[in-house]
Amino acid sequence: MSNKELLKRYTLFFLSVVFQGIAIASITFANIGTTPISSANYVLSLHSSFTLGETTLIFNILLMILQIMFISIGKDPLKKHAVNLLMQIPVCLIFSFMIDLGMNLLRISLPDEISYLVSWILVVSGTVLLALAVSLSVTSNVAMVPGEYFIKIFHPLVNRTFSFVKTFFDIFLVSSAVILSLFLTGFTQIEAVREGTLFAALCTGPIVHFFIPLTAKLKPLLQK
Repeated sequence: MSNKELLKRYTLFFLSVVFQGIAIASITFANIGTTPISSANYVLSLHSSFTLGETTLIFNILLMILQIMFISIGKDPLKKHAVNLLMQIPVCLIFSFMIDLGMNLLRISLPDEISYLVSWILVVSGTVLLALAVSLSVTSNVAMVPGEYFIKIFHPLVNRTFSFVKTFFDIFLVSSAVILSLFLTGFTQIEAVREGTLFAALCTGPIVHFFIPLTAKLKPLLQK
């Protein structure tokens, strides 16, 4: 792969990271749930001085530490994963920054109280944008966000498929968000997990499958 092609692929990948951050901000701002991967982070941000972007950054750093631990007990040498691990540092920073930027822009642009219809518009548009971002990431084929790379490293260790572990991981995060919110609110309400969470969980995958053949058409441009 030439340096020119590599630059194009990394540019496309980081564009996908920007889109993912904006998408999560849109879904979360709707206030009818957030994505499974962000659910526990969002609950923690509601009960601390940290923003969602900041709790997401902390969470991704923890995932990177776990990746190193799991690589060390696996068959692959750490050196084999060095580039992917290093690339996650700017990914984490850009991703977290875009989440907070997106939340702030929506806070400025929209009224404090939004209708249920507007909430759904934000969730649906955010989910579509998230799926597009994932598709662009797959097409770039050079790096992965920490959550995805963590699953890639972990699933061979438990002899399960990537999709199986991803589903389990999402369920674990949503369950953690429910337990955290119940504990932090004195068992009075469940935060961050609502109908928007279910929509994002069920619809992102199928929309990704719709977009992948379209984004794959970018491959000839990347190879020029």
